[in-house]
Amino acid sequence: MGPPVSIVTCQTYDEKRVLEALRQSIHLIGGIEAFIKRGDRVLLKPNLLLGKSPEKAVTTHPSIVKGVLRIVHEAGGIPFIGDSPGIGSAKKAAEKAEIKAIADAMECPVIEFNRPVLAPTGKGKTFKKIEIDQSVLDADVIISLPKWKTHSQMLLTLGVKNLFGCIPGPRKALWHLKAGEDRRLFARMLFDVYQIIQPSLTILDGIVGMEGEGPSSGRPISLGLILASRDALSLDQIVCDLLSLPRRSLMTNRVAQEQGLGKDPIEVVGEKIERVRIQEFQFPKLLGTDWNLPGFLRRILKNGIASRPIIQKEMCKDCHHCVEICPPKALRPTGEELVFDYDQCIRCFCCQEICPEGAISIKPGWALRFMSRK
Repeated sequence: MGPPVSIVTCQTYDEKRVLEALRQSIHLIGGIEAFIKRGDRVLLKPNLLLGKSPEKAVTTHPSIVKGVLRIVHEAGGIPFIGDSPGIGSAKKAAEKAEIKAIADAMECPVIEFNRPVLAPTGKGKTFKKIEIDQSVLDADVIISLPKWKTHSQMLLTLGVKNLFGCIPGPRKALWHLKAGEDRRLFARMLFDVYQIIQPSLTILDGIVGMEGEGPSSGRPISLGLILASRDALSLDQIVCDLLSLPRRSLMTNRVAQEQGLGKDPIEVVGEKIERVRIQEFQFPKLLGTDWNLPGFLRRILKNGIASRPIIQKEMCKDCHHCVEICPPKALRPTGEELVFDYDQCIRCFCCQEICPEGAISIKPGWALRFMSRK
């Protein structure tokens, strides 16, 4: 039997109700004393993809962060908050997400992940050299606070995926360049990062999640749930069950099973899955393509098979965040417009993920459009 996963209902971000639900979710899996000793340095890793207000459901809600901070303080832990947003600093993203004001009031520092170091060897199965921020490795306890969201490349971004933010910013772009074209390879890298970090506790903000074209351009959806577990992989699998989704549909679950992990039965405590199953949820159109083709066919068919990003000019505000984040530099200003070089584009869709205006959409290649009509 794998580590238990708790499911607690919570329909509102009212701070008192959230705190009660957080306490219950942690109590069901052993209590906070099972995770924190007095004097422990405790890293809280929320999802701070980019600076957005809480109602957009892009980032972990500040009520979740505040509640966890209070519980950590009560246990005698010394908390700090850290992340590596896609664009800009963690402090600015936390400020716009209304997390920094809470952190300041509770005397909790928000730190930048800007000290990359090679992680200990022997933990990653696919990639042997992965740089993690030093602050992550220095923490005595890591509490991951992911947001329940869709993800247009990986289907969902939950517990395992949330730890990608522990890689300092520029190096995340390099990983997109190295592994972003192959969804399975990218998932193997994500699972390697998870195996290296092994957070002590994962608490999923599923009170209001995101459906549709996540992780930044989807729609908020009321789900009314908080999940917690010492094992993010088990938690991710239970989310699939709640969505009536085969567990192997989430690629990080699949690569874990290929490594012989995530196959044990999972104990669910608190609410029963059948009672709180999500009845309506819109998944994203999956982007990216596994190019398991000979080189000459790959070059000929790439633009026909692959979806590609396009800019909706009427929505674009010329912030150029997409230009800054593009790993292969396949997007550049030309006159008054931004132009994609699709031969260089690796279909990592970082541009779509980071666009604050939702101005980048995805267009299927001609072959995909033809097959969908058939």
